[in-house]
Amino acid sequence: MDKIENNNLVKIGIVVENIEEAARTYSTLFGTELPEIQIPPEEYTPDPTGATYTWYRGKMIPARTKFANLQMGPVTVELLEPYDEDSPWNEFKQKNGTGVHFITYTVNGFEEHIKFVEGKGMPLVHKGEYGSGRYSYFDSIPQLGVTLGLQELGKKTS
Repeated sequence: MDKIENNNLVKIGIVVENIEEAARTYSTLFGTELPEIQIPPEEYTPDPTGATYTWYRGKMIPARTKFANLQMGPVTVELLEPYDEDSPWNEFKQKNGTGVHFITYTVNGFEEHIKFVEGKGMPLVHKGEYGSGRYSYFDSIPQLGVTLGLQELGKKTS
């Protein structure tokens, strides 16, 4: 592998202070339908099968955040209001306040792409599996000015 296979940006993640207010503002500003705000359950129950998980900086975590997706042409704008607990979104908020946290591209060959990006000096800090896909974030701010995200859609094949 000599490059990431896809250079079509599919998602931008923005950490916000108040998701209801941010979603309303985006919807009003762009004349779009108010997105559904997803709120995770208060109690985290790990998946005993291991088919879904969230790994962050070496440990399994709940990684709960409120989120809402706005479809803006071919790009999804994902608004994220993190809880005050271990997660990449809360870490970003604590260090930087609100703002653009990540940009994501869809790839095939998830693990091969992780190895490729890590080989370019951007270590993996977070990855998760959610049944119909998987995603990853890399410590790429020094090189790219933003967290790089890669996702692969579909059931896991290996």
